[in-house]
Amino acid sequence: MHTMKWSFGITGNYGSHADKNYDHNTLSEIKNINYRDMVAKDVAMATNLEGISNDPFTGICISNVTISIAAKAKKQPWTCSDIRGITSGVNPKPSGLLPDQGTEKITDCDFSSDYLPINTLELKKCSYNI
Repeated sequence: MHTMKWSFGITGNYGSHADKNYDHNTLSEIKNINYRDMVAKDVAMATNLEGISNDPFTGICISNVTISIAAKAKKQPWTCSDIRGITSGVNPKPSGLLPDQGTEKITDCDFSSDYLPINTLELKKCSYNI
């Protein structure tokens, strides 16, 4: 990935809903999100991970990820709140909410063995000339 605001981000802080007929006391369970084997260059912030107060996103696992922060970046590399998880082999050093397990444990982030339609996605390279 190259030249972006965040390498990855998730948020539970939308402050809105599609309609008015939902239970305000119901909270979603967001868990087991994995980011693995990624390189990002010229990024303004490594991550923006925001769970929900009193209902944190759990099971966040980031492994074998290298992020090069842009020279003009002004913010701290990691912004995290209300999340729980681990990291392994990640640079720059992750937030304290995602303790580093060391590079020897990169395989500790288990991925689902379920078949997903995205598994058949064919990636194509494109370019744009000005």
